[in-house]
Amino acid sequence: SNWQAGGVNSIAGNTVFGAFANYQSDAKWIWNNRVLLAYGLNYQDTIFNKTDDRIELETRLDYLKSKKWNYSAFLNFRTQFMPGYANPGETGDDLRVSDFMAPGYLLTGLGATYKPNKRFTAFLSPATSKATFVTVESLSNVGAFGVDTGQTARVEVGGYLNIAYTRKVLKGVDMQARIDMFSNYIEDPTLIDINSELIFNFTVNKNIKANLSLAYIYDHDVKLDLDDNAATPAVPRSQFRQVLSVG
Repeated sequence: SNWQAGGVNSIAGNTVFGAFANYQSDAKWIWNNRVLLAYGLNYQDTIFNKTDDRIELETRLDYLKSKKWNYSAFLNFRTQFMPGYANPGETGDDLRVSDFMAPGYLLTGLGATYKPNKRFTAFLSPATSKATFVTVESLSNVGAFGVDTGQTARVEVGGYLNIAYTRKVLKGVDMQARIDMFSNYIEDPTLIDINSELIFNFTVNKNIKANLSLAYIYDHDVKLDLDDNAATPAVPRSQFRQVLSVG
């Protein structure tokens, strides 16, 4: 208030919830479940901006074939909580570019899991179905996220690879790395969708912890127009997200 150097009031917050629920029976069956919920918001002057928005659910059922290999069936679901806008807060701009279940992604498949130790896991599914949902009419009418114009869903068939790696880097520093790759057999197998994340957890002391998250996404069906030139067609672009939190 009355600050000579200028500026506006602002406040920001970020919440991340991650949980695992894993079960192993005596009959060589293993059931692994994971949930990740994240939402971040920045309020500046009179404008709200999202800084993070994720819903991720995953479940995988394994049958132990050997010490390192399992037969597996999996399901992975991703979407977001709230609408996203191209230029939030600008006067007269209410262009919604995403929302809950717009897009929503559902992957299901059968394959094998290779787990030589507790730190490394690789899951390969040569028979995978990827369903993309766009339930918002204004987005489905323009064929957003790869669905046909006017359609609310699109189904692809292809191969899927998931690699996860965790380790203790230093004392008080833990690392989690994860990458998902999907290739469509029918259209162009060389165009590979990538969804990856690298997380570092820092333990300062028993009361203070920090978290650094780096994410990279590439989806050939998600086309972005960033230069505000109507004559320039939207094209697939690499997507990056970085979140640093201390709490």
